Amino acid sequence: MMEMNEPPATGLSRARAALLAAAAGYAVLVVYQAYTLPDRVPGQIGPGGEVARWSDRPTHVLMACLAGLGLFLAMWFAPRLIGRLPVEAVNLPHRDYWLRPENLPRTRGMIADDMGWFGAATIAFVGFALDQVGRVAAGQPGFSGAFWAVLVTYLVGALGWALWSTVGGRWKPPPHPFG
Repeated sequence: MMEMNEPPATGLSRARAALLAAAAGYAVLVVYQAYTLPDRVPGQIGPGGEVARWSDRPTHVLMACLAGLGLFLAMWFAPRLIGRLPVEAVNLPHRDYWLRPENLPRTRGMIADDMGWFGAATIAFVGFALDQVGRVAAGQPGFSGAFWAVLVTYLVGALGWALWSTVGGRWKPPPHPFG
């Protein structure tokens, strides 16, 4: 049985698949908005849902593409940096253990899973916010209580993940086999 902090040995992990699925869903939303939004799109929406600044559809689509692509690439390629960066630049609990050469493959796999889940959640949240902008542009109510509920859920989830990663058991080295 696989331990909680051990990634699958081969193939695409569920976390990386979730990241790909979130990115694909986000891309579908951006393409949909590129063809369906009006020419005038909110560029900034205040906390009460009021439009604070207007923009145009091409700028909206370009910014959405850059944000989605940037998030995806950062989360997909972050694990490749581990082992290439100076040890001082890597912030991991028990990094002396996890950055040993014999542990780097497992470390990269765990970071790939962490970034996959976190990236999928982040891209899904940004996609939800993008959908809300599209609703406001189309004259529908947006940034309602649902937006705030999704935002709080995302932030609580991110905080929980950070706590589990730093003080929880996620990055705790396995017990030494000789006691």
